[in-house]
Parts: sequence; C-alpha cells; structure tokens
Amino acid sequence: MNDSNEKYRELLFLVRSHSFSLILLVAGFAWTIMYIRSVMASTDTADLSQPTEMLYAGLALIISGVLAMPAVLDRIPQNAYRGLLVVGVVSAAYFFMASTNSVLDEEQFLKDQAAMNAVTIQRLTDIRDAQLAYREVNGEFTDSFDTLFAFINAPLVPLNFSIGSFHDTMPEAQCFEEGFVIQRADVPGIAAELGWDEQMLLDSITADAVAFKVRDTLYTSFFAENFTAEKRADKKLPPVNLDSLTFSPTSGQRFRIDTTYVQQSGLTVSAIKVQDPTPFGKPNVKKDTLRFGSLVEAHTDGNWRQ
Repeated sequence: MNDSNEKYRELLFLVRSHSFSLILLVAGFAWTIMYIRSVMASTDTADLSQPTEMLYAGLALIISGVLAMPAVLDRIPQNAYRGLLVVGVVSAAYFFMASTNSVLDEEQFLKDQAAMNAVTIQRLTDIRDAQLAYREVNGEFTDSFDTLFAFINAPLVPLNFSIGSFHDTMPEAQCFEEGFVIQRADVPGIAAELGWDEQMLLDSITADAVAFKVRDTLYTSFFAENFTAEKRADKKLPPVNLDSLTFSPTSGQRFRIDTTYVQQSGLTVSAIKVQDPTPFGKPNVKKDTLRFGSLVEAHTDGNWRQ
C-alpha cells in the first residue's frame, strides 16, 4: 500500500514538474502544425490561410517548452535559464499578437476585395449588356469603347410599338386592307380629322373603342432603356456613371477589350473578351482577372458567379 502511494506521489510530482513544459510544447506544436497545413493547402493563386508569424510563435513556444523541462533545467545556470525562458515566452507572445493582427488585416483585405470586385463585376456586366445590344443592331461586337458609347446614347434600339387589339368583328387582314392599321406618327393627323385631340384618340385605340390600331417600330437609345436612374432603380441596380464605366476601380486603367471572329456550327460569328487589366490583390501574388467572353469560343459568360 505504501509502495502504491509512493508511486502515485512520484507520478504526480513528475506531472507537476513537467506540466508547464507540456503546455508550452502542446501549444507550440499545435500552432506549427496549423501553419504547415496552411502551406500544404495553399496554391499559386492564393495567399496562405495562416500568417508566417504563427510559425514563429509556434517555434518560440516549442523552444520555451524544451527549456522548461526539468532535465534541461539541471544543466543550465538558473540566471541563464530564466533569461532564455523570458525571451522565449515574450517572443511567443509578440508573434502571437502579430499573428492576430495579420488575421485581422486579412479579414479587412477580403472585405475590401469583395467590395472592389463587386464594382468591377457590375461594370463588366453593364458593358456586356451594351455590347450584346450593339451586336443585335450591327451584327458584331465593337472593340472601341468610343464607338460603343456613341451607340449607347444614339436612338438606334428598335422597339415594337403596339396599341389596340384585333378581334372577330374586324380581323387583322381586314384592318390592314381598309387602312385602319396606322403608324404612331399618323395619330395626330387622324385625331384632327375626327375633331379629337391626340390623347383622346390614343385612349380610344387602347380601349378598342375605334377601328384604328397602331403598329409601328420606334427607336430609342440603349441608355434610355437601361441606364437611366429610374430604370436602374426598378432593377435594383446601382446608378451608371458613363465617365467611369469602362475603367477598372482598382487602378483607373481602362478595361481591355478584344474582338475577333470564330467558327460556330459552321458559321463565322463575332466574339469578344473584356477584362480588368489590374485586378485587386496583394503584391507578388498571382491574381484572378475578372473578365467576360472568349476569343476562342462564341460566348459572353463571365468568370465570376453568375
């Protein structure tokens, strides 16, 4: 019984004498392993998920843990031991704080990156919409932003204008034959002949109260249909500033635009690629360039989540 108590006391003493050292070693190895795992998981296009200061803190804790072992204490003068231990613990604390600050800096960087990318993606999306409308009218994309802007502001986008409906009492063919299908520009003259004002005739046509029907193609600008403050508000999109639309929010450099022709299903079709020349990111780290389109395939998909 006494032998058992003696062994228990020896074990308890051993644990107590090594407890501080074990705590430092466990913490040091944990931090070091976390850093090594982040290195193994990193890629050429992404930063380490853990800052380098974490490695330094882990190594400092390991060294401090080794110095705190009783076996080491017996071989080092007490003054030297205390000095080395203080240096190790202080170094570990310093690198721990630096690591924490690095993590906070990384979180802020990610927030800034998300905000900057959102602006870039919206501008590229607006440019893509304008280019698709330009191709609809002209049959191909343009590699000139000046030409694209001239199109955006010009009344070149066709809109089908239709008022009044055909019905059984006077079918469509009969309406055309008897001249009741008119263009929008004819409304004022016909209203004057009837002794009405223009709006009265339009209201009557809308209500199918007269035989006249309006079928016409009017032209408006891409800006008026898509970029006005009212249209953007209706679509819950941010306002468009044409002065900054074609520039990267990161550097202020103009987006790079390239066009070509590719083969698709035996046909030669226009293709386009527009990209940010200076993507947001950290120095000496490869960055993913936000872009849409391709010069080898006929598509206008963006390389961000649609």
